[in-house]
Amino acid sequence: MKNLLIFTFTIVLVTSSFAQTDQNGNPVFNSVSTNEKSFDGVTLISNYYTLKHNIENKRSSVFISETPTLDQIENAAMYLPSDFFMITRHNKMVVMVMLQNDPERQFLVIEMKNNKQSDFPVKLEGAITENRAKEMIKEKYDPTASIENGQLKFNGKEFKIISTQEIEDRVLALIKKEKLDKKKPSDLILPSKNEIKTFIISETKKGGKFDFFTEIKGKENDGVQIKPGVFTTKQSVALYKWGRACFEIGVNTVEDAYEIFADYIEKSVSERDQEYIKMGFYKEWEK
Repeated sequence: MKNLLIFTFTIVLVTSSFAQTDQNGNPVFNSVSTNEKSFDGVTLISNYYTLKHNIENKRSSVFISETPTLDQIENAAMYLPSDFFMITRHNKMVVMVMLQNDPERQFLVIEMKNNKQSDFPVKLEGAITENRAKEMIKEKYDPTASIENGQLKFNGKEFKIISTQEIEDRVLALIKKEKLDKKKPSDLILPSKNEIKTFIISETKKGGKFDFFTEIKGKENDGVQIKPGVFTTKQSVALYKWGRACFEIGVNTVEDAYEIFADYIEKSVSERDQEYIKMGFYKEWEK
């Protein structure tokens, strides 16, 4: 597992932005940002590695199966990385801190300027993080699963949940003890959510990198074949490409992509258009 993490973050370090894909356009390990807080001139961004769109995604570094069993999901939930944190200063990446459980529970710290890696043991009681437990309920992998009194009931078993707050407290303590916030920043930029939104809207305008719409103007409803026997419209293909571009540049969730497109067209996005943006965001025509 540790070799996988090193490989994953090596890819991140050689890319020009903190996108969710490698140099070949394939997802490395999909994640979403969950929170951020600023202190002493730095910002701590909390992130979560999802199970969905990772373990059942052939293009992901942690692919297990297109239809993973409950045992496989349980194993992934316990041992795959879950929560990680990025320290930035003026949007420049300083240090990444990841909680890992395999082969032992510890924080993996990577200084983004020089790729120096360090391990720090951490004591946390529990088997599955709060973010992961909530996702497992949300995705209904096990229809009988539930969360009660700090325990996740899943696959006929009970797992003590590690609270998100407790993890964050340990990370903050580590930052203070090891003075991680004082490390020199790298040249790698981690743009804010608003900066990504502004850039995408700008590039979606006529002539921009994400302008898939000008060239089909007046031909939006023309039919086009995307796969043998599968046809759609040019407008649908344009929306698909736009959704895919959003994912690749690092838009956090497909819901964020809907919001950006709504701001661009200055009205709500229809359910039909949302569906094609979602397909592109998750590369559904390429599976």
